Amino acid sequence: MGRMADPELASLWRERVEGQVRSGLSVAEYCRREGVSAGSFYAWRRRLRASRATSGKNTGRRGSQRVSVGRASRGGFVQVPLAVESVIDVRFADGTLVSVPVEHLAATLQTLQASQLEGATNG
Repeated sequence: MGRMADPELASLWRERVEGQVRSGLSVAEYCRREGVSAGSFYAWRRRLRASRATSGKNTGRRGSQRVSVGRASRGGFVQVPLAVESVIDVRFADGTLVSVPVEHLAATLQTLQASQLEGATNG
């Protein structure tokens, strides 16, 4: 298991996660305004939720259901039924794991597609 996070850092991210909820902004917009990485935000939110669940401090909300999507045949997409607060895990060939909350999946896919197209025209 990984090393324990500095309690002050965990507290800072807990405040950020709660601040995003209170703000009513999307995670992307909140992170832009706060000058933090959306990837770090999602990682910390997941870590804090897991910590809360294992410490017995669950707020009674339905827990996240994780759905992993493997490689689709011929590069297509696989339709997967999802529950509230679901997260899609995508593991790339190099071992990189990206967890995307379902509510941000469309925007993430658009960003990845734009990045891929930009790379193709620049490379």
